[in-house]
Amino acid sequence: MKTWTCYLCMSIFLVFLSCTKVDELSDDAEIVSFRITGVSEGVQLDQSNITVKNNEVLIPVEFGRKNFPLTIATEIGFSKTTDETKSVDARPLNLREFTFPDIYTSQKFYLIAASGKPHLAQIRLVDKLNAEILDFDVNLPDKDATVVRLRDNQVRIILKKSLGWPLTITPKIRKTPTARYRDYQEGDSFTFTSMADNEKHITLEADNGDERTWKILIVPSIENSDFERWINEGTKQVNIDPVPGEGLGWATANNSFVCGTRPVAHGNGKAAEMTTELQSIGFLGDLVTSATLFTGKFKINISALNNPAAMTHFGIPFVSKPQSVTVEAAYTAGKQLQQSVKNKNGIYELTNLTGVDTGRIWVKVLHWAGEGELKYHDWPVEGVTVLGEGEQLFDGSNTALRQWGTYTIPIKYDPLYQHLGATHFVMVMTSSRRGDFFIGAVGSKLTVDNVQINY
Repeated sequence: MKTWTCYLCMSIFLVFLSCTKVDELSDDAEIVSFRITGVSEGVQLDQSNITVKNNEVLIPVEFGRKNFPLTIATEIGFSKTTDETKSVDARPLNLREFTFPDIYTSQKFYLIAASGKPHLAQIRLVDKLNAEILDFDVNLPDKDATVVRLRDNQVRIILKKSLGWPLTITPKIRKTPTARYRDYQEGDSFTFTSMADNEKHITLEADNGDERTWKILIVPSIENSDFERWINEGTKQVNIDPVPGEGLGWATANNSFVCGTRPVAHGNGKAAEMTTELQSIGFLGDLVTSATLFTGKFKINISALNNPAAMTHFGIPFVSKPQSVTVEAAYTAGKQLQQSVKNKNGIYELTNLTGVDTGRIWVKVLHWAGEGELKYHDWPVEGVTVLGEGEQLFDGSNTALRQWGTYTIPIKYDPLYQHLGATHFVMVMTSSRRGDFFIGAVGSKLTVDNVQINY
């Protein structure tokens, strides 16, 4: 275990031993001031309207998108409760100078609170809205086949049905009236030959001569479902890329204590491998921790380390009712099934169990009648109706499952709720079926690839 992780565990251990709250070990860390002291030539920034909120710095760009990369020199102030800063990858972190390769790429780093809690900070450029695509209609006969999202200079055409390749669209586009096309004429078509050829471009020129290039993308209904994109790959902080954003795609429970989900080679690319591990945490004891990969997001909560489900927020926005889900998978069970059980002192100890571990994949289609952000942990929530669900179990005693296979999971819908539309989709994959009860076999592995939603 790394030194800084041990320090984090010890800090938390002291908090739990204390009868009163230790104020010095604050969970807070934030950017309190931000100033630009230098800008590379050719790009004009609106420095008088820079905002700093929730550890996000927003810098408006007035002009000069053609003159990137942009380098800025900065002075950043942090709160007194910020213990240190860390890079999001293995590269050195220089907080006095940042280089943006284009207007769409933000700069990210972590602020570490005195308690050890990490906070993601981001410096983001904000494009002036003078060369906008305001609406993009794919203009297909089947209006229910796609959903279009305009996001971060991208037109994302999300496939809800299999339309076949090549796919040709002749879009109807509404743009900023004062902007003109540089490389496109109204009525032109785009042809996408495969998911590997899923990107086209439109460049708009504003009336002041500045340019903005939009990507036209064909994306699956759940992006990164081939598990090719990872963050901090090759480090202890590896995690799945949640493209197109946190809470909108895939997530894992990887954190400071557990890092059980990793990329592995498969075919001509990568797959996601989940491994059940044993974690020894001073104030909790020995925990059998299953690894997971799921749609949604993970939010670590130190006080809930003995309740993994409370930290996993299942579900991403979804507007359709698929018939089934297909996934490639392989499963190998660990040698000894065990459970972490609390002793009379409240410390978890290992107990051997009979039987063999089981992997699991489960799917739920939800209707959320509430407002705001859905907080669903696979237990009843007011306003949440389970419209349909499906499950695939991997019996560890079946050694044939160690070889790759293709599994289709039918989704059975409740006819009582057929009048309700879908709002969220949950898919959870885990190396130990009862991992939320700290039951599993160390070394159990569920490896998955190429999730496909079937309509």
